[in-house]
Amino acid sequence: MFNERMALKIRLDQLADAEVRVMQEFKKEREAIFARLQELDETEENHTPGITVAADITAAADITAVTTVGAPPKVRRGRRSEGLTELRDTTIRILKKQNTPIRGIELQRYVEEQSGKKIANMTTFMNSLERENAHVRKLGRGLYIYEYDL
Repeated sequence: MFNERMALKIRLDQLADAEVRVMQEFKKEREAIFARLQELDETEENHTPGITVAADITAAADITAVTTVGAPPKVRRGRRSEGLTELRDTTIRILKKQNTPIRGIELQRYVEEQSGKKIANMTTFMNSLERENAHVRKLGRGLYIYEYDL
């Protein structure tokens, strides 16, 4: 049964997805600006070190701390393991084959069968996959799909 509570939850999910996409766009633009500044610094004959230092300091700082009001900055630690990358690739390949939403438990079984590795917590695994790949979407209550058009 679809009610106002479910509609609000779906809208919150949509807003979170939109936030992630906007932040990714800002990050791309920021990287392009820094690259261009670096090019200008390298080609400029009258090199002013103050500008370079300021750009380097800004680039080194994690500007994503300004993502949302009141939210602490996200810090990634450690390294990604080969096994996790293989699991993610396998999951995306399976989702691409499916043209209909697939339940998380079924997806977990397929991925574990094909990769030979276990997924300890499917919800956490899929949440991280959604953050990494904008095409992977959770439709609700354990249903996942690969959206080609964004």
